[in-house]
Amino acid sequence: MNTEDLNSLLDVALSCGCDTLESQGFVHPFAITLQHDGSVQRSGDLTDEEKSMDPEKLIEQMTATLAAGARQKLHKGIALGMDVKVKRFESEGFVRAIEVIIEHEDGYGFDCFLPYKKEGEKYIYGTVFSNSIPAKSYLS
Repeated sequence: MNTEDLNSLLDVALSCGCDTLESQGFVHPFAITLQHDGSVQRSGDLTDEEKSMDPEKLIEQMTATLAAGARQKLHKGIALGMDVKVKRFESEGFVRAIEVIIEHEDGYGFDCFLPYKKEGEKYIYGTVFSNSIPAKSYLS
């Protein structure tokens, strides 16, 4: 497992999600790719049409695009970020979080969550938690 690549993707994706949340008050789905030269690319801003799409359809479309690039070996790693409600512990109930699904060409993947809440005009972030997942986009 290439932890340097996975951490690089996670850092950029969480930074992107937090910056968007703090500037816009919400997080539209976004994609990050790790190129073979080590550079990281962020998807462009969504069009008005994409912003008005059903979020599940948009995520499905972005996932298909990322998976196609992964299968063609265009990217070393991929990440998909979005705003979700998630339950970490039964005692907590659901919390808002920035979710980032990361997959690497070596077959490893993680589903990471950064919980947040708004207090006044500021966002307070919790501790990142994650689950290991297979890198399905790289499986032919």
